Amino acid sequence: MCGPCTVLQARYEEKKRETARRRYAERRAAWICTHCGSRPSFGAARCDACAKRAWERSGQVKAPPVYPPSFTVVERGTQINHGTWDSWEDVAIALSFARLSLEDVDVLIDHAPMHPTCNMFG
Repeated sequence: MCGPCTVLQARYEEKKRETARRRYAERRAAWICTHCGSRPSFGAARCDACAKRAWERSGQVKAPPVYPPSFTVVERGTQINHGTWDSWEDVAIALSFARLSLEDVDVLIDHAPMHPTCNMFG
């Protein structure tokens, strides 16, 4: 752009920012959604619908995935690891094939930190 056009463009963008700031402040003061301008926001910046759409579009990590627990069987006397399984049923089958009972082994349960049955955080 030439010099005069650059100055005009800068003034236009400054006016546009001022208008947007004023409109945002007016909508916030009136408890109207600052995004769509048509629904009540009850004191928040955006109405529930606009906030939900923005949150879903954001792409940010919402929470770590919750993986199912895994079960590792370790023999008490010899500390031999007999494997890791995905369910209690698989553990029972493995113990029966190895001719071991629950008194002979330790079953270690590995929960994800966000798993509902894990009480790591209190």
